[in-house]
Amino acid sequence: MNLQGCEILAPAGRVSDIVPLLENGADAIYAGLSGYSARPQSSDFSLSEIKEVLPVIHGYGKKLYIAINANVPGEKNGDLLREIQELDEIGTDAFIISDYGLIDRTVSVIKKADVHVSTLAGVYNYEDVLMLQKMGVKRIILSSDLFVDEIVSIIDHVPDMEYEIVADGGICFNSNRQCLLPHYGQKECYNVYCQKEYLLLKDGMYAGHARRIGNPPGKIHRTMGIYMGMGIFSFKIEGRTNEFSYILSRLKDMAESKRFYSEHWKEIPGMMHYIRRNNWYGKVV
Repeated sequence: MNLQGCEILAPAGRVSDIVPLLENGADAIYAGLSGYSARPQSSDFSLSEIKEVLPVIHGYGKKLYIAINANVPGEKNGDLLREIQELDEIGTDAFIISDYGLIDRTVSVIKKADVHVSTLAGVYNYEDVLMLQKMGVKRIILSSDLFVDEIVSIIDHVPDMEYEIVADGGICFNSNRQCLLPHYGQKECYNVYCQKEYLLLKDGMYAGHARRIGNPPGKIHRTMGIYMGMGIFSFKIEGRTNEFSYILSRLKDMAESKRFYSEHWKEIPGMMHYIRRNNWYGKVV
């Protein structure tokens, strides 16, 4: 097995987050574009803020990806594409997009940046990957409800694509494109109802605690080597609406795991024994 390298991708919800993230192990940072992100505006970056932080990020030799994953009405497409072109011209490294039509339009207007397909696009089979590859997409952020064997199958069928997973954060038990539970933002808090605790009432009286609707957040840093061996390149930490201290602690855990597995990569095939057949030494996996 040959070590393929990997990237830790950290979320930024405020300009002040940038430097601490860069200095604690982030290889790249992603931020939402104000007005076009599936998060509260208080955690998104305006065009002027992106212009402010981009030279700082590049000065550290790191990358900036801009998330555009809200449902954008047709009448706003012209304005959005103009912003995308401007961001491309100033050196934005990639755009994370969930809408297939917008992916196609973006690929046609940008000259330097890459296009990454958001996990909200729900890519869960290799036929979809092949189609997006033909459209000019550089990276797929795989659907978060895929199992390990399904991820392996996709990568085996299309090995010449860059893959990313949600490595730390919310893992939906159902398709995260079709969530009908309320989401709401209040100041710097962003609440998802499947992650809240509930009480059971009978005739208005307390009858016990309800079972949590959603899965607990995923934290794969201790098994990161397996995913590196599978062919995952980028490991995304979710949570640009979370408290920064929480994000920073998760980043440090991921960075430490990256260092460990980069130094002990020859041990990864043994970890993968029951996951893939082609995990022997000397073969790229």
